[in-house]
Amino acid sequence: MGKSTSKNPMATHPIASPRVGNPHVILPRDTIDDFDDPYIPDESREAGTLCARCGAIFENAHWYFDERKRSLLENSGVAKAILCPGCVKVDERNPQGIVTLSGDYWKEHREEILNLIRNEEQRALGVNALERIMDIREEDGQLVVETTNEKLAQRIGRRIDKAHNGEVEYRWSADNHLVRVYWRR
Repeated sequence: MGKSTSKNPMATHPIASPRVGNPHVILPRDTIDDFDDPYIPDESREAGTLCARCGAIFENAHWYFDERKRSLLENSGVAKAILCPGCVKVDERNPQGIVTLSGDYWKEHREEILNLIRNEEQRALGVNALERIMDIREEDGQLVVETTNEKLAQRIGRRIDKAHNGEVEYRWSADNHLVRVYWRR
């Protein structure tokens, strides 16, 4: 089932459209339709479902992390263990966001930029356990970051651009389930 656009008036506002070329426009979470995402099942999981790999908990139609609750569920023996959609995407190496940093600047500020990227991932995990970084690697003199979610890639690009300036460009696929973010300085 898709997200409701009635909760957020910006979801139908033209400025929230992915076709907008403004790199500082962040699409509202409610604009993402996950009903056609093969990783998000149409049927709801039962409450108390755990991810066997990362330990995320499914409750109230949402995946999240809570160590205390996870321990209680594991010790009670009632938890149903599966792989969450985030772990499945990582296993299948199917990123929905790719951030590419180019130029000499990122190399000179490598540690600072990597810390910024990891902090953005931690911030995202606090909201949605399915938003995570799949891989960070250097490739042909560029830093490439793959994410399980297009929103996380978009926020990483925005955060790097805000902190370090440069040029940022966002390119969405036709179905909006893949974004490529290019940053250079």
